[in-house]
Amino acid sequence: MAVIRPMGAEDVDAAFALMVATFDDLSRRHHEDPGPPPDPAVATKRFHHLVGTDPDGAWVAEDESGLAGCAMATLREGIWGLSLLVVRPGAQSSGLGRELLRRAHDYGDGARGRIILSSQDPRAMRAYFRLGLEVHPALYACGEPRGVQVPSGIREGTVEDVPFTERIDRHVRGAAHGSDIEALLDMGQTLLIARDGYAVHGGGEVRLLAARDEDTARSLLRAALAGADGEATVSWLTARQQWAVEVCLEAGLRLRADAGAVFLGGDVGRFSPYLPSGAFL
Repeated sequence: MAVIRPMGAEDVDAAFALMVATFDDLSRRHHEDPGPPPDPAVATKRFHHLVGTDPDGAWVAEDESGLAGCAMATLREGIWGLSLLVVRPGAQSSGLGRELLRRAHDYGDGARGRIILSSQDPRAMRAYFRLGLEVHPALYACGEPRGVQVPSGIREGTVEDVPFTERIDRHVRGAAHGSDIEALLDMGQTLLIARDGYAVHGGGEVRLLAARDEDTARSLLRAALAGADGEATVSWLTARQQWAVEVCLEAGLRLRADAGAVFLGGDVGRFSPYLPSGAFL
């Protein structure tokens, strides 16, 4: 029988390996080849960051075979988000995921807004809908951008720009990411700054984008795509983000409809123009 306990820094490496194994299994079940695993030296910084900032939202399940499940949640200025929920393939549908989700969700008790970015796993989407959240089906775009240039008025940001990103976040999603932006920079991502918005990208992926208006959002997305070396991916394209679909198609990217869904509840601001972070919501 698995024991559920708070997650500690000593669990990070095992939790990372569990995440990779779980998502590889999900890809195979959907008849897709698993993608290359993330660099553990980079990806585990996310785990360490969240164990440090949100210890009451980080939980693991452990059995005789080792780590069987992991859940991590964030709470930023009254907005709760589920950063990760994984259960070892052989231990799924046993109730472990449900209990881990309950512990992580309890961390946000009293939160005025909730955000979950779900994979295409039907069990996960069913569980999130049962939390009373509103479902927003999502697309994603991928391919090698063509004919995209960095628009004028955009510069590379630093940690000194975090207060600016906080103001943009509060306008768009009702709460700032704060030190999460610093964590992304520590993970080797690039911060782009415009007068009325910002974006974070790296490794061919747009990790986060928030702006006060759609014209600024379009410029930031074009700048992020122009910075991609080869293939690029833009995720979490819901019906609220038509501006992003327009830019992706303009750049020659392909749209796919097997991306999962965004689940929202309560007051999460306008949530547009906005591309959420898979790790930090």
